[in-house]
Amino acid sequence: MKKIILKNSWTLALLLCSMVVFNSCKENDDWGDNFKENSDAPKITKIYLEDAKSGIPDREVTFARKGQTIRLEGENFLGVTKVSVNGYEITFNPTLMSNNSMIIQISDKVPTIDAADDVRNKIRLDKGADFYVYDFEIRAAAPTITGISHTMPKADDRITVIGTGLQGITRVTFPGNKVVTSGIVSDDENGLFFTVAVPDGVANEGGSILAIGANGGAYSPAYFNFKIGLLQNFDDVTSSNKYVRGSVSDDLSAAIPSTSGVIHSQGNYRSFNTPGSTVAASNSEVGAYFMTQDTWASTLPSIISPSLSTSNVAIQMDIYVEGVWNSGYLRMVIADGWGVSKYCMLYAPIYSGGKKVEFNNPDEWFTVTFPFSDSPDFAGLTFNDVLAQAQAAVTDKYNQWGPWFCNDTYNGVESESTNVVIYFDNIRVVPLTTPAYSDFPDE
Repeated sequence: MKKIILKNSWTLALLLCSMVVFNSCKENDDWGDNFKENSDAPKITKIYLEDAKSGIPDREVTFARKGQTIRLEGENFLGVTKVSVNGYEITFNPTLMSNNSMIIQISDKVPTIDAADDVRNKIRLDKGADFYVYDFEIRAAAPTITGISHTMPKADDRITVIGTGLQGITRVTFPGNKVVTSGIVSDDENGLFFTVAVPDGVANEGGSILAIGANGGAYSPAYFNFKIGLLQNFDDVTSSNKYVRGSVSDDLSAAIPSTSGVIHSQGNYRSFNTPGSTVAASNSEVGAYFMTQDTWASTLPSIISPSLSTSNVAIQMDIYVEGVWNSGYLRMVIADGWGVSKYCMLYAPIYSGGKKVEFNNPDEWFTVTFPFSDSPDFAGLTFNDVLAQAQAAVTDKYNQWGPWFCNDTYNGVESESTNVVIYFDNIRVVPLTTPAYSDFPDE
C-alpha cells in the first residue's frame, strides 16, 4: 500500500514530485525530514466488500469489481469531498460516512485495464488540501463463458472460447485438471473471446473448462469433451440406422478441410447434399439421417440427471460447411412421426429478424448446440419429459431421431436454390449446466 499526503506548505520540489504522478514519489519514510503527516488527513487501512447475499456480508478484500459496494475503514474521513477510483470521480452519500468508515459504490464507468498506469488500481480521497492514495485492485464485472467453438476437439486443436470480460486470460483448466498457462491469446480490447490449444489427457467424462484472467474466473457449461454422452460418431460409437432419406452420404473418411492449422475431421463422418448438387428452393427434405431411440431411456438417465430443466440439456454435433450457405437450416428431430415441426429444434445461422444474414464460415469443424428447450414441445419441462417422449416414439410412433437438412421457407423468408454441403459427426447429448464461480474459495 502507498499513501501520499499533500500539504500547502510543501516545497516546490515536492509539488513537482506529486505532478509526475503518485508512483514517482517514494514511500513516506524515504521522503526525509520535509514530510510531516497532517493529523487531520484521511487514511484508509482496510476495505470490505458489502454483500448481503454472501455468508460473510462484510468481508475484508484486496480487490472489488465495478458495480460492487465497498466499505472503507480508516480514520479522518469526515470532510472528504472527493473520491476517485482509477482516476474516475465517483459520487458518494455523506450520510453513509463516519470518521472511521465510509461506504461507496464502484461506478460501472470506472475504467479497469484501460485506466492510465499512474491511476490504475488506486483509490484516492481528497480532503481540502490533503489527499490520500490507497493501492487496491479494481476488476471489471465477473467474466462469463457463453460458448466454445468446438466442444469435442482433439489434443493440440486450437479452440475459441466466447464470452464477456475475457481480458488477460492467463490460465485455463480443462476437465481432468489439465492446466494450460502458455499460448493463450485474449481479446484484451473487448474481452469477447480467447483462443487456446487443447492439451493431451482431457478427461473423457468431460465437464467445464475454467478460465482465469484479469477480471477473475469463469466456468464454461459442462459440455466440454462430454464423450460419455456420444450416441453416434460413425467410428467406435454408433446407433443403428433406422432411416436415411434424401441426399445423405455414406460414411466418409478423407481428412477435411485440407487447410493446415484448423480443426479437422475425426475419423468417419457423413454429409448432407454430397457432392454439392444444386438443391432447388422449397425442398423441405434435402436429407435426413435418423437413428433408433432404443438406448435413450436405458443409458442417458445415468449420464445426465432426468430432473434437469430442458434449458440445461442439449444435443450437440460437429459440422463443417463447404460452399456458400445461402439457404436452408438444420432440424434436430427428437421424436419423428408427429409432423415436421413437432419435437424438434432448429439451427438456422443465416436467418435473423425475419431476413437472411451472411453466414460467417469458420472454414473448420465447429460445434452446434440444440437445447431441448428450443422446442416449443419441450420448453418449461424436464429432461425426463424428453426421455418419456423418446420412449413413446419407440412404442407408439416411429422409433427414429436425428438431424435433417431442410431448404424451405423459414419464418416467412423464402428459400432459394443452394449447393452448400454440410458435413456432420459426433452427435451427442450434453449438459448445459454451468458451475458457479466465486471470488472467494470459502463460498
